[in-house]
Amino acid sequence: MAGEAISSSILLIGAAVGAAFLIAAILPAIFSAGDTFGAVSKSAENKMTTDFRIINTYASVSPSANVTVWMKNVGANRLSIYDIQKSDIFYGVNNAQVTDLSYPDGFGYGLTDTTNNGYWDVGETLQVSVKSPGTINNGDPIYFSFTTPNGVRRLTTFSTNI
Repeated sequence: MAGEAISSSILLIGAAVGAAFLIAAILPAIFSAGDTFGAVSKSAENKMTTDFRIINTYASVSPSANVTVWMKNVGANRLSIYDIQKSDIFYGVNNAQVTDLSYPDGFGYGLTDTTNNGYWDVGETLQVSVKSPGTINNGDPIYFSFTTPNGVRRLTTFSTNI
């Protein structure tokens, strides 16, 4: 009887120690998975509330080619000027090689920032000008795509304005 009590208590202590080791190994994984789901949820919400529209385009023919695109922030999220500077612009003329333009060498921008707070607020217009747009002839199709750092993309194809 004393042997059974000792072996029962050894098994009970072993089960408690095993459960403690199991909890110590699994709980951190559960908490880190929860953090991952929270980060993914925040990123998805940020992407869903960011929205802008291309509202006007302008292109002139060579030799003094000029390409300008205006976009309006129509989402619920504002973008900082640093997000605009980190954005990708994909640009091509007449089905030629589309290139990725970066700030400040590939494109410049102007912002109707009425509050001068350094953000592209809801309702404000962003003017993007392509630097060195290359040779543009009358009627050439121009491909323009603007992608924010959080992955929201708008694109348009247009031709020169006469």
